[in-house]
Amino acid sequence: MSQVFVAGGIGQGELLATIESDLRAAHPAVVGIAAAYVTVSGIEVIRPILAAAHVQTCRLVAGTNDEITHPEALRRAIAYGWEVRLGVASAGRFHPKLIVGGDRFNQQGVITVPSFLYVGSGNLTQPGLRTNAECAVICRDPGMIAGAEAAFAEFWKRGAPATAAALRDYAARFAERNRRRRPEVLEALGVSEERTVDEATPAKLTQTPPPRDPAVGQQFATTAWTGLQSFTGEFRFQIEFPRAAGDVVSRLVGAAPGGDVGVLCDDGVVRTMRYRFYHDNAMFRLNVQNDVPGVAWARGHRDGLAVVSPGPGGPAVLRLRILMPGPDAHDVMARSYALNTWGRTRTRLYGWF
Repeated sequence: MSQVFVAGGIGQGELLATIESDLRAAHPAVVGIAAAYVTVSGIEVIRPILAAAHVQTCRLVAGTNDEITHPEALRRAIAYGWEVRLGVASAGRFHPKLIVGGDRFNQQGVITVPSFLYVGSGNLTQPGLRTNAECAVICRDPGMIAGAEAAFAEFWKRGAPATAAALRDYAARFAERNRRRRPEVLEALGVSEERTVDEATPAKLTQTPPPRDPAVGQQFATTAWTGLQSFTGEFRFQIEFPRAAGDVVSRLVGAAPGGDVGVLCDDGVVRTMRYRFYHDNAMFRLNVQNDVPGVAWARGHRDGLAVVSPGPGGPAVLRLRILMPGPDAHDVMARSYALNTWGRTRTRLYGWF
């Protein structure tokens, strides 16, 4: 029998290490996890621990309130063979942090012969399990676990199936909510994992490997940006968007005839610009008139960002902003950095959200 109270992130032992050692000792065949917030890093942190404990089946009920849980984390859990449902609360928010292990799930979804319990404050995120100041009770005493297996079964029963349609709808809500949040808010809420948004500088990003797990898929993005360190054209300022960012703009443009599209610029003028994909360098190009605000500065300095988002409607399908280095440009890069929605070529950074 074992029961321990653990405080993590304040110099009194690591929460994750205790979870791992007790799971190995209990070696449950099945595990049920209910967590308010789930991120890719949380899935990647707990997965090898479950494997080392020889867990055969994992069920996850993940909260989607507040749009903090990463859609990619849910897709990844399913790809790993986990059974996943979306947490539903009859009132308020779905907010548990619970792990229960035992022999098997019976027909009612209850774990039989429970042998492991974690209940605490840490979510299924890397900060929640490794670095945050959190506390928890971790237990292998069957008498102390009693009731937890029924609680997880209730969460599972009430959970909504994580169908492809449900995940797509949630991903769209997640994208909409988080593109409106300030980068520092994304950091404070844990959406950014352990990325500190103040680090989102050109110098930092050009030395950082591009991410492989964006929190916002391109199909749900409504804003794309690219650096202006390189461009083509004399009569027209040809802004080049790498493929990932360009695909976002293409979706916003839709079926504009002949590649011509109305673009609202910062001087309030709607100009017709040509937007096309060029196979010679696998880039999209937006041909921008030289009198657009910011073009002369970008030409002279070979710096700044071009940011494209939806226009207000009517003839203005797109909106274009050309940003000099400063708070607005940093806000754009920091938001993509927080959401893992950025990349780079040899000459420029780019991103979307």
